[in-house]
Amino acid sequence: MAVVTPELDHSPLVVVCGADDNYARPLAVTLYSALVNLEKGCTLYLYIIDGGITEQSKQRLQRVLNVEHIDLHLKWISPSNLTSLSHIKTPDWVSAATYLRLLIPDILPEHFQKAIYLDGDLLVEGNLKNLWNQEMGEYALLASTDFGIPYVSSNLGILNYKELGLAPHTPYFNAGVLVLNLPRWREEKISEKVIRYLSEHEEYVRMGDQEGLNAILANDWGKLHPTWNVISHILFYENWEDSAFKEEIRHSKQEIIDNADIFHFAGGSKPWQIECEHPAQLQWIRYLQASKWFQPTESMVWFSKWFLQYYPRQFKVLMRKFMFILGLGKSWELLRVYVREKSLMKMESGD
Repeated sequence: MAVVTPELDHSPLVVVCGADDNYARPLAVTLYSALVNLEKGCTLYLYIIDGGITEQSKQRLQRVLNVEHIDLHLKWISPSNLTSLSHIKTPDWVSAATYLRLLIPDILPEHFQKAIYLDGDLLVEGNLKNLWNQEMGEYALLASTDFGIPYVSSNLGILNYKELGLAPHTPYFNAGVLVLNLPRWREEKISEKVIRYLSEHEEYVRMGDQEGLNAILANDWGKLHPTWNVISHILFYENWEDSAFKEEIRHSKQEIIDNADIFHFAGGSKPWQIECEHPAQLQWIRYLQASKWFQPTESMVWFSKWFLQYYPRQFKVLMRKFMFILGLGKSWELLRVYVREKSLMKMESGD
């Protein structure tokens, strides 16, 4: 069994992420926020797995990563074995780029003992050095429990968990933030096992490689504190199905949000979308502004348009909340229906 020892905690950080061009800009915010929150003089080996990022987006990312206080060593990876992932069935709501993390053990140099994997829709507020220094032990990986899927038997858990011999309350992790024990992954060919599982059980798989990882590594992962992967589902705590995990989180959910090391915008609502109501949305936008993803003139135009849409919507949201506080929620909804119907009638009449 490969054990990653504490002595390695003082080695340079190794961070891996992957994206296609659709997620190049969100990836820029993930990486920029991670870099600016690292301690001065930190040495970072950053590997970006290129799942189809355009040259223009790569140039923008290069500009974003020009953070002076970090000793950054950047390497672009164009994996030759992407074809090994092409046959995997991908759910409609899961980006095929997420499967790139399965390639990490094969593309990193053999002398690296561990690596941090980051999804492309994160906002990093904490120091990744603290994540790097978490005790790995013999586990195959470290991860945070998925707020929306705390157990394999949860609604979006593993449908065939019984056939796999797993107990209903076997914990389930979210794969958006991982610390990998690379020797174990290589020795035990964990990526190959996950890919094989996804192929052999595709009729059950709903959450992509995350589900495969949880099936293969059940009870073989160490728990990170929830602040290392605060997925958006925590905002809808009251809608969670009753469970021991819900009770465990009950009194600390606000503290987890207030002290988040990493926000993970998992799900359909993303911070670059005007209709997003995540409390960290404006923080994400500010990091994007500071990242220099856009050239100065381009930046002025893009953010002017964005805020011109954002503030009117926020006014409507505040008005809606105010009406509900006054007990006029029903009247507000009737007014919305009336306005919508009048608009439709006007469109149909051609006026």
